[in-house]
Amino acid sequence: MRFLTNEDDARWEEMANQDPIIENAVDMLRTVSMDREARMLAEAREKALKDINSIRGEGIEEGIREGKREIAKKMLMEGTDINFIVKMTELTQSEVLELKDELKR
Repeated sequence: MRFLTNEDDARWEEMANQDPIIENAVDMLRTVSMDREARMLAEAREKALKDINSIRGEGIEEGIREGKREIAKKMLMEGTDINFIVKMTELTQSEVLELKDELKR
């Protein structure tokens, strides 16, 4: 309630430093208070940052997956049981069998 009735920018900053939810509200207030062009630029920047974070997350997941595949290949070359490989790498049995076929080629 204090946030909504406040008229002092310094007080908003103080509240923002104490509570991350209020900090987000202050940021949003700044954004909507900007002129149209500045608001569009801020929104575009926010979208770009979200896109970058999403791409990074996907890249990390892909890297983990590829790492599991490489470990499975090494285990296959050592003659490790397929069920054990599935259990340790969390790959499916068909994925491990596919890797085994790749190694035979």
